[in-house]
Amino acid sequence: QLTEQAPLPAPENTTVESEAEVAPEAETPPEPLPVLTESDAEITQALADIAGTARLADYLVIDQLISRAVAAIDSLTTRRVAVNINPIRPAPDKFIVATEAEALLLSAENFARYDGHVALLRAMDGNALVAFYRRYDPLFQQAWEENGGEGSFTDRLLAVIDNLLEAPDLAGPVYLVKPEAVYLFEDPELEAMTAGQKILVRMGSAHAAVVREKLEAIRAALNP
Repeated sequence: QLTEQAPLPAPENTTVESEAEVAPEAETPPEPLPVLTESDAEITQALADIAGTARLADYLVIDQLISRAVAAIDSLTTRRVAVNINPIRPAPDKFIVATEAEALLLSAENFARYDGHVALLRAMDGNALVAFYRRYDPLFQQAWEENGGEGSFTDRLLAVIDNLLEAPDLAGPVYLVKPEAVYLFEDPELEAMTAGQKILVRMGSAHAAVVREKLEAIRAALNP
């Protein structure tokens, strides 16, 4: 004889959760940017974190850093980067020239003057530098417009990088002349280079290769 069985009890602690009850994870908003004129402390700390050193003051002018950088970058394709706008401190000691018979040439000892600057750049990860630039892009753009620039500063930055990458790699001797108070490149084509390209030549082929590699990585990340 069949008997009617009681319904099985529901399992304890069983809950049914609808999709509507699952709250989406809230995105953490980015930290607000500092005011451009008050940004030096934050910018310096961010760069120090990337470089792994707090000795940036040995190489950078920590005063209106972004505005100086924008003005200096823009002037790299001109004939000269004015000292009063350059955020990078000059290489130590004086320009070193060697002699060969009666000829003047760029001394290999001159290249060592850039050791510290290049070591600092080498320590900075390219992707980290691009992330830094993307975060502070509005401040760079603001400084660019205040400096009289038009359009996108990123476009201008890419154009300057392209110009620097066109600098010749001179492994052999670089001959100089001194018609007046300053030394000039003897080769008219070298003397006609932009200010940024001349800096790469003055620091020597090995140092320039480090700078070129970093620039190529930054350019690829900014404009893949």
